[in-house]
Amino acid sequence: MAKLVDILENFPFSKEDKKPMLIKKSEYSTALYPPNNAFTSDNTFTMVTTDTFMLGIYELGPGGVFAPLDVHPGDESYYILNGPVVQRSGNGQFAYLETGEGLFMPEGAWHCCHNFSDQKARILYFITPKAWSEEIPPAVIPSEEETKFYKGPNNDNLPNMKDKIKDISRQGCTDDIGSWPVDPKEARETGAVYAVRDFEKLNNVHGVKHPMLMRFITSNDYGHFGEFILPAGGYGPRCSDPDSHAGDAALYCVDGPVTVNLSELEESYVLEPEDTFFIPAGVKYQLVNFEAKPIKVVFAITEL
Repeated sequence: MAKLVDILENFPFSKEDKKPMLIKKSEYSTALYPPNNAFTSDNTFTMVTTDTFMLGIYELGPGGVFAPLDVHPGDESYYILNGPVVQRSGNGQFAYLETGEGLFMPEGAWHCCHNFSDQKARILYFITPKAWSEEIPPAVIPSEEETKFYKGPNNDNLPNMKDKIKDISRQGCTDDIGSWPVDPKEARETGAVYAVRDFEKLNNVHGVKHPMLMRFITSNDYGHFGEFILPAGGYGPRCSDPDSHAGDAALYCVDGPVTVNLSELEESYVLEPEDTFFIPAGVKYQLVNFEAKPIKVVFAITEL
């Protein structure tokens, strides 16, 4: 498979050739990250990387960690496919995340991830609007003395984060769409990172005629990331109201299969678990559930 730097913003198609596309698990691009030390690398699978976002999965073996710290010129959000994992931020925050939980990391936040369990950890990530600068890994990486951790030798000389981290446990509402879990500009200034537990996701209902549960992990001016949950079918299949977005989007199937119907194009595609579907800006789609159980997909949308 190609190096990350070779496919950046051009996989599985060039940014000039975007089109609706089913991307099967077997078609993902694979790489180690960082590429030069397998012992401290994660196994990375890239599904989509365009000029507006990057969607991928990385895996950590039992007891594993990726090192050194990483950073992006865009926001990064997590959905934990298989946990638990511990996300470390260079500012001294450590988030313990279980399966199904999420994470919001503002642009410029240094981070890495640990797996202290006896099982493989798998993390679905969404980075927008830009995943990387010119260097992969970054050319300049903080030393241990420039980060904060238990009994760190330089802790007293680094910023105190206690008053910079907001309480996000209140009940959310429709007016929070666009600024969840916190005001994004403030988070980017402070570098504060937020674990989004299941009860802290921003809940809403997508559609009126055919309601579907929509649960945001993050929602801001850079992008929107969360879960669609479509109920089981009854007398015939269950479907969502058709929708389209001002920006590019992708769907990742967690519990399926689910059919993506492009009603105006008169095309449909079946996503099995771990498959992905790319939806260019302006393309109308709906989800259809032919199963006798709810289905769940993770959505990654650059602009609603």
